[in-house]
Amino acid sequence: MGDDRNQLVPGSTGDSPFNNNNLTAIQRPLQSTIFCYNFLCDTLEPISSTSADYHTHASRIQRVGPHQYLFEHTNTLLLLEARQSHTLNFSVLWLRTVLQRSAVSLIWRQSIVNWLIGIQRKNHMKEEVAQHCVRLLDARDTLRGHYDRDYQLRAMGYFILVAKFHNRIQVKLEEYSRYSANAFDPRDIGHIVRHLFAELNFDFQLALPQEFVELFLELNSTESCKLNEPKIRALSNLFIHVACIQSWSSCFNASLLATSVLVLSFKFMRQVRPDIPHLNYILWTCTYPVELVLGLAGYIAMIVADMPSEPTDRANHYFYATKLYNDECHHENHFSVNNVKKFCREFVQGSMVNRQIALGMRSLVSQQRRIIEQSYFTPHPLVTVTQQTTPLLNPTPTNLSRLISDTPRKPPHIDQEEQKQPMRLTVRAVLAAKRFGKLVMERRQTRQRQDMITVA
Repeated sequence: MGDDRNQLVPGSTGDSPFNNNNLTAIQRPLQSTIFCYNFLCDTLEPISSTSADYHTHASRIQRVGPHQYLFEHTNTLLLLEARQSHTLNFSVLWLRTVLQRSAVSLIWRQSIVNWLIGIQRKNHMKEEVAQHCVRLLDARDTLRGHYDRDYQLRAMGYFILVAKFHNRIQVKLEEYSRYSANAFDPRDIGHIVRHLFAELNFDFQLALPQEFVELFLELNSTESCKLNEPKIRALSNLFIHVACIQSWSSCFNASLLATSVLVLSFKFMRQVRPDIPHLNYILWTCTYPVELVLGLAGYIAMIVADMPSEPTDRANHYFYATKLYNDECHHENHFSVNNVKKFCREFVQGSMVNRQIALGMRSLVSQQRRIIEQSYFTPHPLVTVTQQTTPLLNPTPTNLSRLISDTPRKPPHIDQEEQKQPMRLTVRAVLAAKRFGKLVMERRQTRQRQDMITVA
């Protein structure tokens, strides 16, 4: 028997009993909805159960039969993404930060991410290790005032924990010390790993863009057209790594970033393989506009278009991302970096993409932040969320009635501490004002005595 809070409740997009307006402000349905992306005209629409071809679309994306676990696993990741607030917290911090003042630390972050991708490549680790480490690093340390050396050491600690989580590769601490040019002693590395493990308290499982990319590729594959192939994954990984090097990557939900990466990958692949269908399906718990998807894809394409074809300087922030891609596709002329850069230049010149890029990245981050707040969070401290996943073809009434609590009740002592915080701040301000007033009076009296001595 598992925990019911982590299980998914099937429902239907059009016939759900939660689609009425009788819900209170603190009871909202959290649905995973099938969206259909049309690559011919760049439209993104939800599939309604009232449409004529609903059963065909739903059966394709659900992989009815022995592969239905793919659909269920995708929904599990979407539920994990909805229950975590890392993305929203970092987007708020990123928007409040004056990026010009933090330019040095953000450039250092880019160097750290490139360095981590290099360690991943050297040890043949899984593709999502560096992405997972970057998400943890941004959620807890980026833009929070760490010194460069401490930031790099903590990044290495996260990387070691994530590498243990995803791989069975045994890399000794002495080896990690050599990767840092012996800047860190193995004892220091072991200490920070233990410290971060206790700090995380086993809470380091996140929804990752790479996982969504692989699941979306598999869900859209058919017997005549297999999409989950090494070259498509390598191309998607190149786009994801380029995005992860940017500080704004963790401001976006992993499912949204994966969709933008898939748009780029499929549009490029359709030039090489015309048999790829123009209709592809994705699952979201939010409703993102197509302009947001294309704007994020446009920013990634703009960066790739400016990358050097064969970076030879390890100091280049995209050195190891390009190396990883060439390891898989260097022998294919159609998949050369120059062809990818040429495609990205053409993609950026599209009118809708160009318009979104002109609005700026802060506009895209703010737009997604509003969507997340409206979809997942309410100002009420206790939120009861109705979990349902769309589109099973035969939903049962018993499953539709199950509720889960998305936000756990806070212990009372935490609320008391939060109430005391503004009070403590007020007391400190009053005491500081009194000390300042006393100092001013003492200086005035001293000056008066000196004046009287001078007159006498």
